Amino acid sequence: MTKRTYDNNGWLEVTDNPISKVGVFDYLGAEIGAPIPDKIYRVLRPPEELASEATINSFKLTPFIIEHEMLGKHATPAEKKGIQGVIGENVYFDPPYLRANIKIFSDVALSNIDSGKIDLSPGYRSKYEFTSGIYEGQHYDVIQRHLRGNHLALVDEGRTGPDVAVQDHLVITIDTKELIRMNEEENKEKQTTDEGAFTAEQVTALKSIIAEVIAQTKPSTDEEPKEEKKSTDANPEEEQKAEEAVTAAEVAAEEATTGTPEAVEAAEVAIETAVEAIEEAKEHLDQATTDSLNRRIKRLKNGIGTMDEIASLKRKIKRLEASKPTMDTGELLKQIGERDSLAHKLTPFLGVFDHAAMTKQQVAEYGVDKLGIQCGKGNEAIALDAWMQGRVPDSQKATVTMDSAVSNQSIMDKWGAK
Repeated sequence: MTKRTYDNNGWLEVTDNPISKVGVFDYLGAEIGAPIPDKIYRVLRPPEELASEATINSFKLTPFIIEHEMLGKHATPAEKKGIQGVIGENVYFDPPYLRANIKIFSDVALSNIDSGKIDLSPGYRSKYEFTSGIYEGQHYDVIQRHLRGNHLALVDEGRTGPDVAVQDHLVITIDTKELIRMNEEENKEKQTTDEGAFTAEQVTALKSIIAEVIAQTKPSTDEEPKEEKKSTDANPEEEQKAEEAVTAAEVAAEEATTGTPEAVEAAEVAIETAVEAIEEAKEHLDQATTDSLNRRIKRLKNGIGTMDEIASLKRKIKRLEASKPTMDTGELLKQIGERDSLAHKLTPFLGVFDHAAMTKQQVAEYGVDKLGIQCGKGNEAIALDAWMQGRVPDSQKATVTMDSAVSNQSIMDKWGAK
């Protein structure tokens, strides 16, 4: 039975849609105010937090928008962002998921879904308790507490970085590593241990939206569209070659975490080789295998981008050390430290943003622009210090968080038929 309904206004509603999940997920230290900013922390989102009445009530009647942006009195005004729909009042905890009904008002949102933007990602604030332990066999370093909803966003690919994906730099984000993939076959075997995997119920709920949008572009019919047949000409040898190439790329990417230029370059070559191997074997692989290999490559590309930035910075510092006196290198590192310090102070007010390629002055200019502070050219850093003096950032009350959901196939290919 479909969970899709329309009211008298023609507005679409999908019921029982998962919007958050219990589990242990990866977070970058800088995103949760941890002692070591560049360390990956394992964070537990416990069932009692999603079952909390305060958490559930906080998600009721929150806005549905296109792309993440924190909304409210001390953030972006709702009328400026534009509201496309709303999370309804039927929010409840159905272990391990927090579920809700979603009503979509906007033709723009439906058009976005039709064009391939099908990932849902809730925005919320939360606190972090630095206590380690074991949850269902998985080690965790931190516990996430007091989730308080702000909005639900329709996004392209769950903050790729999602994951996610950690280094997304486009929006305020925390849970970019928690990728929810819309792969029904994988979900049947792995309901709760994959980082953010959708369940069959969640896929069904989202299918309701997508199938309706697709149906609007086709002639009316009383018959349900037939499912497209999957390829059955899988070749074990070709699959093995592609698998070995991807595995080799994963090994190279792991070695590249040292940040050395040579290791990063080797990983990039291995990834490209794996991409070519998948492309060559594509005709001999079934769709599920192809999708799985491509997802693994995508994660590697996301991670290697960060490693490449680190390697680039190391190369620059190495060149400076070789060509300039020690004091010049020391001054450079001092400036980097001042820039990072200013960015760290701004993060509680603006959320995590990419400042790797910025100078301290550029960080200051970015800050006054985003906060709407009026000041003279060259006085941005002073104006920021004055503005932040005595203010209590949201992060000391709660940390802005984004749960990301990722799909890796087009709507027409994956869900063109029910």
